[in-house]
Amino acid sequence: MANRRYKQFAGYLETGIVELFGSITIGASGAITASSLKGFSVVKTAAKTGRYTITLEDVYSSLKMCNVSQIGPTDAARTSTSGIVVSLRNDAVSTAKTFDVQFSSNTNLADADVTSGVVVRFQIVLKNSSQNF
Repeated sequence: MANRRYKQFAGYLETGIVELFGSITIGASGAITASSLKGFSVVKTAAKTGRYTITLEDVYSSLKMCNVSQIGPTDAARTSTSGIVVSLRNDAVSTAKTFDVQFSSNTNLADADVTSGVVVRFQIVLKNSSQNF
């Protein structure tokens, strides 16, 4: 699994829990214009609207959860057709070290790009080991 010395005893009932944090800034057509990431990378998925592939630096046993929040640009309208709804796809953290984050419209759930200028923040919770203690 992940070959690092993580700080332990964060108060979890389950051992081997790892949290990763980061953020990206979205530009025109959903392009990533800036990022601040540790332990993973994010790229816009080719030929997909509103989809981003997250690649972890290490293999983990499982993806426990991924919180995604959006901070909108000052005074810019967030329309119902922009990527507001978030879902996860293609969980392969135990093999390919990847999973996808999909943004969709809140009116018809069609895949949609996030509004330019939005900062997307990630909290990724993973299981570091398959051992039960």
